[in-house]
Amino acid sequence: MNNVVIFPVIFFFLNTSPKLQGEKSIWECCGFSEDAAKQFFQDDSLNTIYLIKQRWHTAIVFYTEDLDSTIIPEVKYFSDAELIDIGWGDEAFYQYPDFDWDLAYQALFYPTPSTLRMEGIYISMIEYFSISEIVVELKINNEQLIILLNYINETIRRNNEGQSEILSTQYLKRIYFLRANGDYHLFNTCNTWLAKGLNKAGFKIKDDIVLTEQLFNEATEIGTVIKSDQ
Repeated sequence: MNNVVIFPVIFFFLNTSPKLQGEKSIWECCGFSEDAAKQFFQDDSLNTIYLIKQRWHTAIVFYTEDLDSTIIPEVKYFSDAELIDIGWGDEAFYQYPDFDWDLAYQALFYPTPSTLRMEGIYISMIEYFSISEIVVELKINNEQLIILLNYINETIRRNNEGQSEILSTQYLKRIYFLRANGDYHLFNTCNTWLAKGLNKAGFKIKDDIVLTEQLFNEATEIGTVIKSDQ
């Protein structure tokens, strides 16, 4: 009985869109800010990555051309995609195509196997960001990028030959789920995984984050809010 009451409260607390401390984005076409619009296609020596939130899915998004296939060979599955969305989560819940209370409960309250989710984005960047509730842009140098890619690679569970195991695919192989290292639970969530990777790459961000609100409020301090539906 207590679990039935506790779970919905904690789950929606973890996944409700946070009220960001940064300025709300209002760029006219898709909810982007004017400042973000000016910098959106800025060409400089740094690489650009994005943190996004879509419902209970939080992820890091890369330009496909920035992903080194010698570090993450699975990039080959998305050769025609402009962007690749990468996230980590509970193995069973993440692969379920809709929302399942029982799987969500197990994911939060018990240590469960994990999966790395990779999605190739075959629509334009603006179209993709328009269906995201929150988008934060981060600038990183090449060294940071390599550290981050190695972090992702180390998350993927590989056999002695260095091959990953595909658990499933979805949407005509636009999404791949790979067996991953680490257990998922209430205190080690997708937000924790993202925060640890960014921290390892040299960003000043706490690595004990578990909540979506924590992650994106920290992200506003190190990046630029491109979109925020609030």
